[in-house]
Amino acid sequence: MRLLADSLRARITILVIGFCVLIAAIFTLAVHFAHSAYNDELRQQQGLQFTRNVAWMYPELGKLEHIRREQIETRFEQMLLLEPSSALYLIDNQGRVRVGYSKQRSIGGSSHVALAPIRQLLDNPGGKIVYGSDPDFPGMKCLFAATPIYDGKVQSGYLYMLMRPPETNPGQLLASSYANRTALLVAFGASILSALFVLVVMAQITRPLRRLASAADQVRAAGIEDIPDPASFPHQDRRDEIGHLSRAFRDMVQRLHEQVQRVRRMDATRRDWVASISHDLRTPLTSLTGHLETVILRGERLDKAERERFLQVALKNAQHLDRLSASLFDFARLDSDAMRLEKVPTHLGELIDDIAQRFAPAAETRGVHIDSSYPDVLPLAEVDAALIERAIANLMENALRYTPTGGTICLTAQPRDGGIALILTDTGAGIAAADIARVFERFFQGSQQREGRGHAGLGLAIVKRVAELHQGHVRVSNRTEGGACFTLWLPLNEAE
Repeated sequence: MRLLADSLRARITILVIGFCVLIAAIFTLAVHFAHSAYNDELRQQQGLQFTRNVAWMYPELGKLEHIRREQIETRFEQMLLLEPSSALYLIDNQGRVRVGYSKQRSIGGSSHVALAPIRQLLDNPGGKIVYGSDPDFPGMKCLFAATPIYDGKVQSGYLYMLMRPPETNPGQLLASSYANRTALLVAFGASILSALFVLVVMAQITRPLRRLASAADQVRAAGIEDIPDPASFPHQDRRDEIGHLSRAFRDMVQRLHEQVQRVRRMDATRRDWVASISHDLRTPLTSLTGHLETVILRGERLDKAERERFLQVALKNAQHLDRLSASLFDFARLDSDAMRLEKVPTHLGELIDDIAQRFAPAAETRGVHIDSSYPDVLPLAEVDAALIERAIANLMENALRYTPTGGTICLTAQPRDGGIALILTDTGAGIAAADIARVFERFFQGSQQREGRGHAGLGLAIVKRVAELHQGHVRVSNRTEGGACFTLWLPLNEAE
């Protein structure tokens, strides 16, 4: 029984069969009540005709003041030989029972009949079924028929006929009715056919579900690393809900597999990055510590030039550590969900001029020329000026690092595609083909960067994050004439 209850097919089948049985029972009861109502309506119409005929055949019934009680009761008894459950009464215009016959009598009977139902029936004899009071059983409503009786031309009362239900068990009455038996047989047959139909339909519905469940079990048994071929999942070509479920299951498994692989790649990248950061931190720290220890240990034995050289090297390493820690802090801040931009109307042309002037001394020291340009009319942009400045500065530092002596770095701003493109080009060696697709990845260091010293590979990742925060993007390509080209595109929200 537990296995049966655990089966979706069995539960739905039982539920639908139960529903069919309920509908069959309701149908049977409806037929029974409709049949009973029809019988009552027919009996009432027949009773009306019967009382009219009796009143016409026996006009002396209207002489209520001169009737012979025993004679009338005997005559009524003879009339009701074939209807032992019925009763006949003569009542006056006030509803008092003057004489009557009833085989079923109650000790607490009444001598009065309500006249309102009688008038309702006689006013609309072809209308709905009317039930009247029973003088032998006060408070009980019963099917009746009535007709006026006259003493000459004056109405003296009514001939009142009660048609009580037969003294038969309701179950026997239900079983003895042909209409009820037919309704029961039809309902039973419909239930059987419905059950068979439900079994067939549920088999068609649950069979593909069982196949999908089997595929899910295979995935669970194999693990996310060794999933079956998603193309082998059943019913993918169906256009109904089963097909939609199969395709959704396939896509879910594929996405889970891709996410697991991505997490593993990120974990491997993080481990490499931690190792690289450890190396990048250890190298300047070792140099800084070594030079400071030399200054302390040798003290007065160092001449002024040597002391200054050692201190300059220590200062350079300390400055590098400061830049490295600042990059780590900036990247963590930009990657936080709590990061909020402070946008202000900014002239990006003037911004790149400021950055070019700031890097001019360092470029001159390296023998590199920096050129900046922008059109005379450049709309203001709603941006976080500090972040955009940091992003351009990172691109400039990257370009200075790989542009040889005598090279040129060009920084331009120009409208493009409904926004503003900040373009930086250099005349360096460009980016290795193996690195160009991953150059903006966080924690990634290209082959050329690994040859250098003290660079954690966060500068370009920060540029990409700044672009994303502004709903923009950054692209990189190698120039045919040599060098790299970085394009930072920002959507244009013109200031009012």
